[in-house]
Amino acid sequence: MKELPEEKRLLAILRKTAPFGIAFSGGADSTMLAFFAVKHLGPDAVRLLHAHTPFCPGEERVLAENVARKLGVELHVVSLNLLDDAAVRANDRMRCYHCKKILMGAALDALRGMGISTLCDGANTDDLSDWRPGMKAADELGVRHPFLEAGLGKRRIRLLARRLGIENWMLPASACMASRIPCGTPLEKAVLDRARDAEKILRERFGFHGVRVRCLENGETARVEVRPVDLNRLFRREAEVTALLTDLGFRKVEFDPSGYRRGAMNRA
Repeated sequence: MKELPEEKRLLAILRKTAPFGIAFSGGADSTMLAFFAVKHLGPDAVRLLHAHTPFCPGEERVLAENVARKLGVELHVVSLNLLDDAAVRANDRMRCYHCKKILMGAALDALRGMGISTLCDGANTDDLSDWRPGMKAADELGVRHPFLEAGLGKRRIRLLARRLGIENWMLPASACMASRIPCGTPLEKAVLDRARDAEKILRERFGFHGVRVRCLENGETARVEVRPVDLNRLFRREAEVTALLTDLGFRKVEFDPSGYRRGAMNRA
């Protein structure tokens, strides 16, 4: 298979950077970066670092462990209780900055203990179109963005992942659970867990992927967002979904007629 120009650019960047660590969630972007690096540079050039926090969506750690196992690379788990930090817990517009500063700082500390000083993430050109204070924190810590440096956006990353035969190349993006809470509403573990449980029900019982359950009115109201293509199916199951989410502790359940939109809470 002929090498694409994007692959050549990315490989040149990674060769100059190795050895390095990857901030690894197990999602499509970090998986593509890990597969590409291991294929071209070998497993010894890469370290995978996974942050396990109260903000992790669904079965993210299990997914990360499974991908690392397939790659034959050890997964280094960094466990952090981000809710211990008052600035993160306050959930203002700079929450992602404070959160990323802690996460990436801890990952870098772990890497330095392995004799490696460079950490890479899966940020790409699509991230430049949304409010991303976390990228500012990563930049301040010297985190590298290979996809961004190579000029790659989400669509091209998925294309390259498909060419590599990566199974989760079309895996929907899964933002941290704190994004389910409106800016300015303090974060509480119980509300985050309720949103996570609600999304698990919608995925596993109804087959809705890329679903979001926003927790409004101090966690009393659930606003369900699914992909626009799934809206009709959601509305046909409205009564059943409402009953199940009410059982979790939500007093009210709403259904967004516009469907899921990336960065919707940033524009709220």
